[in-house]
Amino acid sequence: MSARSLDMADSFVQRAHNKENEARQEVERRHYAESISASQECIELSMKVIFLLLTDSYPRRHDFKEEEFEPLLDKIPKELQYYNFPRLYLLHRLWSGFYTVSKYGYNKFGTGPEKLFKKEEAELALRHAGDCRNAAYALFQRIKYPPRV
Repeated sequence: MSARSLDMADSFVQRAHNKENEARQEVERRHYAESISASQECIELSMKVIFLLLTDSYPRRHDFKEEEFEPLLDKIPKELQYYNFPRLYLLHRLWSGFYTVSKYGYNKFGTGPEKLFKKEEAELALRHAGDCRNAAYALFQRIKYPPRV
């Protein structure tokens, strides 16, 4: 792993943490669309951390395919496999579909994002964002501070 990728992963971990906090604050303010948008960004940044740490690069788009993620699964340290990385991929796929809608709503219907989401969706997105960020952070810590043999 290059020092450059580790620095970038560190930055993304911090940004994911900030987005998770933003999502939590937006739920408290009852701004559910904004919360979902922030949670989605947290999930996306967390997944990019995983890519960076395991491949030294990351997809420079919001979504990526199973074929891109699948090779990473063999690189997950055994002690972190309980984070269930295939599930994290599923969460990423689920919430990436909300990226545009949570920001802009449905133009064809004349419906803004604030009318599309309820508290339950925002809280679920926040829980999923926390799952992804926790796994990315644990992987970051494991790679930055490897166990002594």
